[in-house]
Amino acid sequence: MKGGVVRTALVQMGTEYDTESNVKRAEHLVREAADRGARIVCLQELFHTVYFPFEMNARHLDLAEPIDGPTMVRMRELARELAIVLIAPIYEKALDGLLYNSAPVIGPDGDLLGVYRKSHIPIVSVPTLTGVEKYYFTPGDTGFITFPTPYGVTIGILICYDRHFPEAARTLALNGAQIVYVPTATTGMSRYLWELELQAHAVDNIYYVGGVNRVGVDQGGSDSHFYGSSMWVDPKGRIISQASDDDDEVLVADLDLSVIPQIRNDWGFFRDRRPDLYGQLST
Repeated sequence: MKGGVVRTALVQMGTEYDTESNVKRAEHLVREAADRGARIVCLQELFHTVYFPFEMNARHLDLAEPIDGPTMVRMRELARELAIVLIAPIYEKALDGLLYNSAPVIGPDGDLLGVYRKSHIPIVSVPTLTGVEKYYFTPGDTGFITFPTPYGVTIGILICYDRHFPEAARTLALNGAQIVYVPTATTGMSRYLWELELQAHAVDNIYYVGGVNRVGVDQGGSDSHFYGSSMWVDPKGRIISQASDDDDEVLVADLDLSVIPQIRNDWGFFRDRRPDLYGQLST
């Protein structure tokens, strides 16, 4: 499928403080995606919980689970049953006790293809929003890895705040990504950037981008409104399709991978790079 078409889906949904309810809702929507032919499915950031880092409260630390915990066991069983690649972002408690904002990638046999851990961890304090992710998450240690899949496409992941760093998006391209998934939990403050940045990453790096956001107001969480609007962007930076801003939705797209090498050849961005001039970016 490296030069063919892959059908893939983004799943946006509302959440509540009860993990079981969120997992059941996700299972239902992932099944819908598979029923519609999706071979790769991506859930939103921290899909099994409310988005809790609006406040510092130790009770939220109990939402973290190990990679072999109950939520991931069910997601692995689901991926195996449906024969899909499933990206299931969770609040991870690592073996050493450190806590990460992570995106496990599960193969169609139910085995882990790997885990990406969110690299950039923000603190936000503006009149309209407070965010304290540094209280809950350790900066990721995986680097911007990519995941070759059994369906012949190599994928990469940026989690929410990671998308504000063009160096991260470019590194994924240099590591072979053909599709980059961006699971997020984003409210209105940065809405104007939502389309702008994802389109820029797609056209700068000539790959597909799938941004998936949660939607609505978390039940039992904060009163912040998540605006959904999950979307697919093609390698020329054009929005292919976009979900609603107020409903659970499965956004399916057929992505033609064969156009990527042709556009890269035509536009020459990678041919004409000057890495010898970019050393300051690593300081």
